[in-house]
Amino acid sequence: MSLTTAHSLWLAPLCLLLGLAYAWFLYRGGGTAQERSPGLRRLLAICRTLVVALLAFFLLEPLVRVLVREVRRPVIVLAHDGSSSLLAAGDTAALRGRYAKALQGLAEQLGNAYEVRAFTYSDGLAEGLSFAQGGARTDIDQVFRVVQDRFAGPDLGAVIIDGDGIYNRGRDPLMAAEKLGVPVFTIALGDTTVRSDLLVRDVEHNRITYLGNAFPVRVRVQAHHLRGKATRVSILREGREVAGADVTVNADPFLTEVPLLVKAEAPGVQRYTVSVRTMPGEAVVANNQRGFTIEVLDDRRKVLLLAEAPHPDIAAIRAALDALEGYSTEVAYAQGYSGKVEDHDLVVLHQLPSSRVDGKALLQRIAARGIPTWTVLGLRSALNELEGAAVEVRDPQRTSIEAQGIVPPDLALFTLDAEDVRSYERFPPLQVPYGSYALARGAVSLMDQRVGMVPTKYPLMAVTTHGEQRHAITCGEGLWRWRLADRRMNGTTAHFDKLVQRITQYLSVERDKERFRVTHAPTFAQGDPVLIDAELYNVSYEPVNTPEATLRLTDAEGRELAYAFSRLGTGYRLDAGTLPAGRYTWKAETTLDGERLTAPGDLVVDPLVVEQLSTVADHGLWSELAARTEGLSVPADSLDRLAATIAERRSIVPRSYAHAGFSDLIGLRWIFFLLLGLLTLEWTLRRRSGSY
Repeated sequence: MSLTTAHSLWLAPLCLLLGLAYAWFLYRGGGTAQERSPGLRRLLAICRTLVVALLAFFLLEPLVRVLVREVRRPVIVLAHDGSSSLLAAGDTAALRGRYAKALQGLAEQLGNAYEVRAFTYSDGLAEGLSFAQGGARTDIDQVFRVVQDRFAGPDLGAVIIDGDGIYNRGRDPLMAAEKLGVPVFTIALGDTTVRSDLLVRDVEHNRITYLGNAFPVRVRVQAHHLRGKATRVSILREGREVAGADVTVNADPFLTEVPLLVKAEAPGVQRYTVSVRTMPGEAVVANNQRGFTIEVLDDRRKVLLLAEAPHPDIAAIRAALDALEGYSTEVAYAQGYSGKVEDHDLVVLHQLPSSRVDGKALLQRIAARGIPTWTVLGLRSALNELEGAAVEVRDPQRTSIEAQGIVPPDLALFTLDAEDVRSYERFPPLQVPYGSYALARGAVSLMDQRVGMVPTKYPLMAVTTHGEQRHAITCGEGLWRWRLADRRMNGTTAHFDKLVQRITQYLSVERDKERFRVTHAPTFAQGDPVLIDAELYNVSYEPVNTPEATLRLTDAEGRELAYAFSRLGTGYRLDAGTLPAGRYTWKAETTLDGERLTAPGDLVVDPLVVEQLSTVADHGLWSELAARTEGLSVPADSLDRLAATIAERRSIVPRSYAHAGFSDLIGLRWIFFLLLGLLTLEWTLRRRSGSY
């Protein structure tokens, strides 16, 4: 124990001098003090000196450094499996009755000598023991990671975890358990018996498709102890089969993939159910069905290939676009065209405007409607009549030169692989009308011309934007040679097709002009929070979130739930919490500057059936986990062995810790009694001497 003060110890002699001065002034002699004996006066002065000096010394805020000893009990973490897979097979009454009491009894027994921290785990970790068994997913690895974060250290004595060893979320728990550095004791629950069962193991499908398209679905079907039986795999929409196939179980165990095609018949988020016909004797029938959702888009882009005359370039462009999902193409010629150009999202103008065909009226209709265009120049193009193009051509002549393409190194409009760039620069030259080429104001060059071995700054391909309308131009004909060269050099036309598709997508993409936009994931898993974001723009398309925004959610039975968005940054966010599985429609509303803005939509909450996909307990995982951590694995009826084993472990014992601490000297009781004793002694002696 040592002494320190908040102020300098050099002031301590002043405290003593203050006590001496006070005592001298009080007992210096004369008057009543003169009547006392010298010895009594000295004794009274000493008492008063000590009291005043100590009180003055306390003004220096003295602290005493002491050694504090603390005994901590080891922490035993007890984790119970709260997932629903324990109810899929086995004696559920015993789990919730007899075993629940035994586990709680184990916690109480260990609590006499250890600090027991109990948890229930499934897809998360919750304090306390719960036997509701409602967890939709199991993450064992998370248990050990949370224990590592919260309890890792010398105070952690052991981990006791029960369950069936089945996990369907997170990583392999073995590594996380070993990192704890303490024994892990496991309690094996569930049933390891493989019963007759038929289940939908997995479903693979696209995330989006387009209305009218047939999208592929791959179904994995698994069966146990059903060899020789036949079933049917069906895909249902609103209770009606839209695709199906018969399957015969010819092995045990049995696993097969069933490819199916489903036609997208309605737009929006569509929910389908994959079902296998139930067989007699199945242990679990809940895993015979599995739902999935797919977003069906009703926004196919229409591309019009409008040419001055038949040309192989048109066939090359059309072949590249045929591989682009969501796009349809139409070939027409300017001479005598009577179709509705307004119905298209992009028009490819091949050698238009032309010096031989009068298409001015048609081109004016395209410009008036603001339809994006992609112009391909040739010897028949009327270069003097180009309007709004990405390039300007000066001094055009009726001859052509051959020019290859060079991709600018700083091109940021598209993301191109190095292999794509090498292919484009090795493609054969285009036939470019002779003239002086320059980029129009605000245009971006996709490729520059290289004449022979001489690179130039003349653009070969360029794009530009006028207001909301985008334009592209290719300053030469002969694109069909590029496609053939791609096949010859690379064995594929993927590089050429990618270039055509990127340009087409850039030009035809529809810009969202809605001022109130609501976005969310098309599907949510049951148990996960439903998060919906919204953005609001004023007439200048500046984000604002001053007005209140609301949303009404309607389930399949017509029940409505009302919500209000919270402001987040410059937008809005809504947390609708967890919702039951099913399909929901919603309508969001807000009012800005007196104008009512709405946005409708729908979403789907998918039910979780992963806990029913595997009902055979994996006790091997528990045995390996216990063996690697020097723990013990026991069945559910041998919990007493765990308590006895833990009590015998010399590594799981209370630990004594000593650490330095500081305490105010004035807080010590004996100091108080010392001062009280001195004052009492002085008062008693003064009374006996006949003074006060």
